[in-house]
Amino acid sequence: MTAGLFFIYCAITDTNSARVEQTLHKNLAQQIIHYSEDLQQGDISRTALKPAFHSLMLLGPSYEIYITDNQGKLLVYAAEPSKIKRDTINIKPLDSFIKGVNYPIYADNPRSLDQQKLFSTAPIFKDHQKIGYVFVILGGDKYDSIVKNLAFDSDMYKILAALVIFFALAFALLVFIFARLVRPISQLDQDITTFVQNDFTTVSTSTPHQYAANEIINLHNNFSSLENKIHKQLTQIKSTEQLRREMLSHISHDLKTPLASLKGYLETWLIQYPEAAGSDFIQVAQKNANQLQRLVEQIIELAQLDSNTVSLYQEPVAVAELAQDVLNKFQLQAQQKDITLSVEPKDPSLQAIADIAKLERVFTNLVDNALRHCQPGDSIKIQLQPKDNQLIISIADSGVGIPKEDVAHIFDAHFRAKNTVNGQQGNSGLGLAIVAKLLSLHHTKISVSSVLSQGTTFSFSLPTSGSI
Repeated sequence: MTAGLFFIYCAITDTNSARVEQTLHKNLAQQIIHYSEDLQQGDISRTALKPAFHSLMLLGPSYEIYITDNQGKLLVYAAEPSKIKRDTINIKPLDSFIKGVNYPIYADNPRSLDQQKLFSTAPIFKDHQKIGYVFVILGGDKYDSIVKNLAFDSDMYKILAALVIFFALAFALLVFIFARLVRPISQLDQDITTFVQNDFTTVSTSTPHQYAANEIINLHNNFSSLENKIHKQLTQIKSTEQLRREMLSHISHDLKTPLASLKGYLETWLIQYPEAAGSDFIQVAQKNANQLQRLVEQIIELAQLDSNTVSLYQEPVAVAELAQDVLNKFQLQAQQKDITLSVEPKDPSLQAIADIAKLERVFTNLVDNALRHCQPGDSIKIQLQPKDNQLIISIADSGVGIPKEDVAHIFDAHFRAKNTVNGQQGNSGLGLAIVAKLLSLHHTKISVSSVLSQGTTFSFSLPTSGSI
C-alpha cells in the first residue's frame, strides 16, 4: 500500500495513476458512512455531521468531505462557506462511480467553477430510500497547494510521498480509534439491554476488548459489579417473598381445622340454647369466626395464585346467567341496605370463554366490594357489551367512589380504601388482589374508573365463544 501511495502522488497527472488512486479509495465514502451512526440512520443535518467531518479533515487534509442531496445540492461540508464556489454539482459522475464505470472518473470541484477532481462517493439511505450522497474529493486544495509549492525533484517527491503516507496513516488511525471507542461501548450497551430485558436475572459474561481504553474497562467492571449486586439482591428478595408466601399458606392451612371446630361448637350452642343468657356474645363470636374463616380462605387462595400452580379449565360460559346467579347470592343483603342489583342485558346467548368457577369468584368479589361502597338508594349493575370478538364486562356502582390517590393501589394485597361506607369489618383487602390475579390467568387485565360521590366502574374483557 505504501508503494502504491508513493506511485500515485509521484505521478498524479498520469491517467493510470489516477485510475489506481481512485480504485484504492473507491470505498472511502462508504467507510465514512459505516463509521458514522448518524449517516447510517439517514441523519444529514449540518449540526450532527459538520464537527465529525471537520475532525476527519484535520487528520486527512487531502480529503474534502461533502454531503449532497439527490440533485447534487451541497448540504453539509466542513469548509468555510467563502471557499465554496458552487452550491450544486453534477451527479452523473457520482452515479457512474457507484455503477463501477471504468476509472478514472472526475466530478465538479465545489471550490472551483471550472475544475474537476478525482473523488469517492456512496449513497445515503433513510428508510430504504436514497436521500443523497457522501462526496469525497481525494486531492483537496491543501494537497494542491503542497504540490504547487514543492519542487519536483527526487527529494521533493519523497517529502510529498511522506506527507501522503502520513495522511493515510492518520486517517487509518482515526478509523482505528473510532472503532476502539465505539465497539466496547456498544457491547456494554448490549449487555445492559439484555440484563434489563431478562428482568435482571441474567448476568453478563462478556469481557471488555483487550485494546479498550482504561475508562471503558473500568466502566465495564463497575457495571459487572452492579449487575452481580442487583442479581444477588433480587434473588434474596424473591427467596424472602417465597418464604413469606409459604409461611402464610402453612399458617392458613393449620387454622382451617380448629376454625371449623370452633364454628361447629358455636353453631351447636346457638341451636341448643337460643334463648340462653350470653347468646349475644356467642353470636358475635360466631360472626368473627366466619370473618376469620373467609380471611383464611382468601389467604390460601392468594397463595395458590401467587405460586402459579392454579389450572384453568376454560369453556363457553353464559355470562348473563352466571352474573345473575352471583347477584342472587347478595340479594338479601342488598335488600336490607336498600341497594338495587341488576344485569344488562339478560341475554343467555352472550357467551365468553372462561373458567366458570374462577369467573364466578371474580363477580363475587367485585359485587361484594361494590356493596361495601354503596349507601341506601344506590345501585350495582353488571353490564355486558360484545365488541370485536370480545365481551366487555363492567361492574358499575353509584356508591361513594374511590379517592384518586387510592385507585393505583386497590389491587394490592391487604390494601383497603379509606372511604368504605360500612367500615372495614370483615374486609381483608384481598378480594380485588384475587380478582386481578384470576383475570391474569385468563390473559386479560381489569381497569377501574371512579369519581367521588358518583360511583366506580370495574371493566375487563373476555374472548367470545365465536372467536375460538
